Amino acid sequence: MKRMIHSAAILLLCICLFAAPVLAAGTGATLTGPGTVRAGDTITLTFHVNGTGIYGASGVLSYDSSVLELKQTKQIIGNGWAVEFNGNHFVAYDNNLANSINRNTELFSVSFQVKSDVATGTALEVSCTDVMVSDGSADVTIGTVSYSATIAAPLSTDSSLKSLTVSNATISPAFSAGKTSYTAEVPFEISKLEVKAEANDSKAQVSIKSPTLTPDGTTKVTVTVTAENGDKKTYTISVKRAKDPNYVASSNNDLAGITVDGYVLSPGFTAESTQYVIWLPYETENVTVNGLAADSKASVTVEGGSGLAAGADNEIKVICTAEDGTQKIYTVIAKRAAAHGSNGEPATPPGTEPETQPTTPAPTVPQCTETTEKDGGIGWWVLLIVAIACFAGGTALGILVGKKFLRK
Repeated sequence: MKRMIHSAAILLLCICLFAAPVLAAGTGATLTGPGTVRAGDTITLTFHVNGTGIYGASGVLSYDSSVLELKQTKQIIGNGWAVEFNGNHFVAYDNNLANSINRNTELFSVSFQVKSDVATGTALEVSCTDVMVSDGSADVTIGTVSYSATIAAPLSTDSSLKSLTVSNATISPAFSAGKTSYTAEVPFEISKLEVKAEANDSKAQVSIKSPTLTPDGTTKVTVTVTAENGDKKTYTISVKRAKDPNYVASSNNDLAGITVDGYVLSPGFTAESTQYVIWLPYETENVTVNGLAADSKASVTVEGGSGLAAGADNEIKVICTAEDGTQKIYTVIAKRAAAHGSNGEPATPPGTEPETQPTTPAPTVPQCTETTEKDGGIGWWVLLIVAIACFAGGTALGILVGKKFLRK
């Protein structure tokens, strides 16, 4: 079925273009590629067709497989065209019968890997043979179009220097191509090193970076050599420039801050205050204390902070040394709690004890106390006699009052 459709398309192309003009005399094809090829390179060649009213092209790709390995074929032309490879045979045609080639046009590309063992000077050739183009009514045989090149020598890998000179300083040790590190010392008056360098290979590139030299410091001057193949080698001169004789070193030995990981200083930090406290639970044996110098030229060291004693004041010193060597010592007292309090509970730092609740006195219960004559009190038997006497007297008084009432 597919073969019938393809045949019908070809027949339709012939019928539609039966009256088409014959291909112009300038019709042709080319195969182009890079001008320089080396062993191991990947090269891409492009097949072009030039003419007017072209609707198809075909041919055979030919190359020496002992020199080249075919890696890829890729269609370039669009607009409804198709490019197909069957082995080394290729055909390109306009599927839509509507977009003829009317100028120099790229149809496809082929990529090859040049084998790494190919010797310098070897001739390389890729051809498209039996090339033919068609306008649908007439075919034009172009024949063979070729690309050729000669395998060039490998790119140089030499990234060494032939010479390295400094006009306003002496480098040490003396220059040698294999040595890449040098030193130099210059007086304060020299602010920039004057460096000249020449590559050992004329195809290599040399780049020099010579920045302004830092007074009383070391500055690196670099010379980079880039070989033809891209390999690089860097030569370095470490230059120490003398201090400005009029320079006055800073005496600023203040800290801009003190930090204790996980804890807060008391009181809050100020540059003028040099005494601080931190409260630590018993479980904390080590703390990390850091100080930040107010002057970038000053340095900070910390002494202490590890192996803190329980139940004691542990001194941690934060020492800020100014540029001129003068020092200022900030002290942080780390108060680590004792292992246990007096009641067997873990001790707590001052100010963190639980509040004590006021106690309400128990109600007073009256107590009966016996008194004795020995104590000077009245015995119970005295009370009993008094009670009997009162009862008797009351009874007698009642009888007398009753008699007087009856007489009346």
